[in-house]
Amino acid sequence: MMRFLASVTWSFRIRPTATKTIACCLLALATFAAPAPAQTRSGVAPQPSQLLEDFVHYTRIAKVDLATGYGQELLDSGVTNAQLAVMVEEAEGGVKRFDEAIGRALMVAELEDIAAEVARRVETGRLDLARDADRIEEAIKMLTGTQRQKLLATGRLKAAGEYAVPALLREITDGRDDRLALAAQSMISTIGLDAVTPLCEALPAVHPDSQLVICNLLGDIRYAHAAPFLRSLAIDRTTPGPVARAADRAFAAVGATGNDIGGLFAELAEQYYAGSGSLVPYPNEPANNVWSYDEFVGLAPTPVPTAIFNEVMAMRRSAQALAADPTNRLALGVFVAADLKRENDLPEGADDPVYGASRYSPDFYATVFGTGVSMDVLARAIDTNDTRLVRDAIAALSKTTGGSNLFGAMGRDRRPLLEALSYPDRRVQYDAALTLAHALPEEGFDGDYRVVPILAGAVQAANQSFAVIVADDDENRRQAARDLEALGFTIAAAEPRANFLAPALAETSGVDLAVVRMRVPQATQDTVESLRTMPQLAAVPVLVLASTVDEPLLRRELGEDPYLRIARPGLGATRYEAVLDELLRVAMGGRMTEAESEAYAFESLGALEDIAIACSPAYAIKDAESALLDAMESRTGRARLLVAGILARIESATAQQKLFDAALAAGEGEQIDLLTAVADSVKRFGNRAEPRHIAGLLALVADASGSTAEAAARVHGALNITSTDAVKLITAAE
Repeated sequence: MMRFLASVTWSFRIRPTATKTIACCLLALATFAAPAPAQTRSGVAPQPSQLLEDFVHYTRIAKVDLATGYGQELLDSGVTNAQLAVMVEEAEGGVKRFDEAIGRALMVAELEDIAAEVARRVETGRLDLARDADRIEEAIKMLTGTQRQKLLATGRLKAAGEYAVPALLREITDGRDDRLALAAQSMISTIGLDAVTPLCEALPAVHPDSQLVICNLLGDIRYAHAAPFLRSLAIDRTTPGPVARAADRAFAAVGATGNDIGGLFAELAEQYYAGSGSLVPYPNEPANNVWSYDEFVGLAPTPVPTAIFNEVMAMRRSAQALAADPTNRLALGVFVAADLKRENDLPEGADDPVYGASRYSPDFYATVFGTGVSMDVLARAIDTNDTRLVRDAIAALSKTTGGSNLFGAMGRDRRPLLEALSYPDRRVQYDAALTLAHALPEEGFDGDYRVVPILAGAVQAANQSFAVIVADDDENRRQAARDLEALGFTIAAAEPRANFLAPALAETSGVDLAVVRMRVPQATQDTVESLRTMPQLAAVPVLVLASTVDEPLLRRELGEDPYLRIARPGLGATRYEAVLDELLRVAMGGRMTEAESEAYAFESLGALEDIAIACSPAYAIKDAESALLDAMESRTGRARLLVAGILARIESATAQQKLFDAALAAGEGEQIDLLTAVADSVKRFGNRAEPRHIAGLLALVADASGSTAEAAARVHGALNITSTDAVKLITAAE
């Protein structure tokens, strides 16, 4: 019976997928093999160990109410995480029995939250125990003890991982016990991968005798990220011969080649930036260590949030590359990109103890090295669909780019700023178009025809968020549409298959969200993969709605997509909105607000005005005419007057007649400005008015007075028409 129960039990680290009914059946079955309940207590505060036993016992026999009560008492008892972990190890049945109970509890809604918190605290306690400095020192001393002590010490130190390396290295560099020093070397080799980075940080600073040992260890462990440190030591003229030869051997052992130190460090920086899993010791923990070596303290860890660990390490390795070769363009681009990304990815309320107090901001580095590096960063961001970094790079380019240096930095092989015009995010498209427009290039370029329509679209578009839906059930599609519309989204398309979205995508300037709900997990995976192959949706946030049964599988298969979230259908409006807001914040900085939309509209009007005034050979202001004509109807106030000013610079009968209609129908507040725009159009392009406009103007001339009459008179004069009606104004005044 117990073997059967063990075979159907989930580890507490994995979220179960069975239903509550199945869970309760499993719990009931466990009754046959469960130990007797804890001894009843009367009037005495229960010990945490007894509460743990009661929680496990009543969980196993499906007494949910009692298990819930004892679990909550245990959490509230004041027991530390480390104490809790020790209690689990020492309890009857040990870790196995505890894990089985947690696995079953996680399948019951009433117990799920409490069980998850107990499991989290036990796991945290295990890590605290493993990394406790006193326990590590005690374990190291046991490395030369009895066979049982050696086994116990090896288990503890392996569990400690990189946290054990400083103390082990001290035994090698400063110890007086040769047997223990050899045992410490063997233990570092056993720890393996997690020891490489701390050893590399120590390598340049320790005594040559210790350098020789470290080189041999790195060659034995054989991980390539030691290569730049080994090569630096090997070619340093001050390195003693035996050490240099040991470094050479280790360098070959890790599979590296070449003598370019800057290049080796730049390649390592690139690997960190790309998020190579082997370089992050504890990817599932909230913090990871950046190591440094001090001659008095030895190896010292600085914990940084895991969310920015790769960026911090990429910056450190890039800086080392640039110290070796200041001309290394790859290292410079990685440093700037990682710095910007670090700022974006830093969790709210968290600090960066390494670069947080830097003298220079990420924006400083993004601009000081010129457009070439900014273009490199933009290309990198586009390739990784990092929307926030794309916007950061374009912002830097907008401050340094002009007609003379618009494209030369990257040559003609690639022009990322033009690629950004097609990026699947409207804000990115607007940012890129504004940067290109303000540059006012002196000659045309491939894709120049796309700039003006994008700017015109920003003027015309209201504050809308567009979503597409893929669901293979009609009712699910309708429900998804209702939920999104309730949150203010406009549904661009709702289809049963991803490839059916193509016609709608061709008509949409940008999509802000994709929602997927398929009845079969494989169909969900296929749909997400199809969405990511479409240029318009490659970087769009995706929300997958999946049942509790399918959710764990989909998390394993799709979890590496940073712009994808999985949620259960029927979350409720508040929870659903919160999930979407968090997804959109991470992927693109949040939904475009009304204030942002208005800011883009005014910036775009300013850029269109510059294009119209400069008569840039790269852009045709007439491409904005249709959108600006519509904007004359939809816009009011200052925006409408700016639109009118641009229309007055477009050689078109339609534009002039639209201005005439607007001026004649306008109220007192804007009529003078609109009449001025009409006069400007007529002066530039001649009389394109229709008879109704002339009649309306004469009536206005006759009836108006003051500034309005003067503005109307200027239009009449610009038209250069003979009118007896105007002459009558003189005779009537006599």
